[in-house]
Formats: sequence, C-alpha cells, structure tokens
Amino acid sequence: MTIMFGFFFKKNLCDVWDNLFYVVITNFFSLILIALACVAVYFETYLNVNRVWVKPLMLGTFTLFSILACTLTFAGGENAYGIAKYNSPKYASFFKGFIKSFKDGLSLGLFIGIVAAIAFVSIPFYFSMWKPEDGSTGSIVWLGFIILIFWFLVATFFALQWYMPIRISMKNGFFKCLKKSYLLLLDNLGFTFALALVNFLNLLITLFTFGLCPGLTGIIITNMNALRLRMYKYDWLEVNPGLSMQERKDVPWDELLAKDKKTLGPRPLKSFIFPWKE
Repeated sequence: MTIMFGFFFKKNLCDVWDNLFYVVITNFFSLILIALACVAVYFETYLNVNRVWVKPLMLGTFTLFSILACTLTFAGGENAYGIAKYNSPKYASFFKGFIKSFKDGLSLGLFIGIVAAIAFVSIPFYFSMWKPEDGSTGSIVWLGFIILIFWFLVATFFALQWYMPIRISMKNGFFKCLKKSYLLLLDNLGFTFALALVNFLNLLITLFTFGLCPGLTGIIITNMNALRLRMYKYDWLEVNPGLSMQERKDVPWDELLAKDKKTLGPRPLKSFIFPWKE
C-alpha cells in the first residue's frame, strides 16, 4: 500500500506538472462556472420570494450547476485518461467533449442534486422529529434514520471520487458505474481515504493559485491515476485465483508498478524547477 501510494503521488505530481499549460487553460472554464454560480447565489439571496420557495430554489440552482460542473468534468475525462497512460492531452478532445459529455454530466449532476436534497431536507426533518421544538421527547428511531443518512452521505462523498474514472475507462452505464464506485470504496477504504486527502491538498493548492492549478482538471487527473494504478491489483487477482485472504492483501506492488516506474523514470526535484538541466 505504501509503495503504491508513493508512486501514485509522484506520478500524479509529474502528470500535472508536465501538462501544466493544459491544466491552467482548462481550469479557466471552471473559474467561469464558479463565478456564474456566485452571481446566481447573490441574486437569489436578494430575491423577494416566499420563504417556502427559498430552499427548493437553492437546491435547484445547486443541481443546475452540479450538472454543468459534471459536464465540464467529463469533457476533460478523455484527456485525463490519456495523461494517466502517459499520452499528451488534446485540446480538440476537451472542447468537443462539452456536447457529448452532457448526458453523463446530467446523470451525475442530478444524482448529486438528489443527494444534496436528502442532506438538507431529510436530516433537518428527522432531527425535528427526534428533538421537537415544543420540548417533548421524540423517538430514538428518528436518530437512527439520521445516523443512516449521515453514513450514506459520507460513503457517497468518498465513492464519487471513483465514478468519473470508471465511466471514462470502462464505458458502463450510470447505475453500473455507481455500483462499482461503492464496491471500490468498500474494497479500498484506506486508499480511498488517502485519495480524498490528496484531493483536499489539491483544493488547498488551488486556493493559493486562485483556481489555476491543479483545480478541477488536476483533481480529474488525480482520480484517473488512482483508478488506473489500483486496477493493477484486480488484474493480478484475476490471474491468481484461489488466493487466501492474507495472500490477497500481499499485493506485489513493486512487480506490478515496474513498467510504470520505468516509463515515468527518475524525477528528482530539480527536474521540476530546472528541466533544461536534465
């Protein structure tokens, strides 16, 4: 696990750095989308509408921009898949991807909108049933519902990191990709959590670079690298059936990553700062 994660982190850093110009250019579209979302929220805040419609309006806006963000994500998916396989990105593929990725973006964006609705509607409702405003004692059953929904939301947050790479690389339908995302989460809890930490680091760096790098494009590349390298484990298990539970845990990552390590080559720190000296 340590060997695999170390190489994953190094390869991901190299991939983003080697394709920095592409990453920065494509992230401009993410910044435009964020700006539009902020403008929409600003105007909705000052709309004189009935209080009953505030939450549905906000959820509708969130779902709309989730669809657009997911479409943008899938537009860069093919290039991320190519970068993970040591190929160069194609700008034409990114721009053409906007239209053909809308269906995927719509499916995933709607699902995220539904999950958000579950979080912001059902949890407050069940909480009010568990702790009524009149001070009476509610049933602990409602607390059980809150706990179940909470862990569903946590699992979904981590599982969705796998969805786009699975969809791009395996071409399965929406529900099959979603199922595989949850299965990958359950079978790779530690690595999925580590992937989330790397993406959190990506977000922090994105804030310091004002959204230019690594941004959404960098996160897409990160998730694609994670899936591609993790699939070596399943290829190994497929050609080695009948292993015990302990043997399944002892994945020979040095052997499985040998070709990738040779392709990536040694990349000392000075090669990032002074590439002409290499």
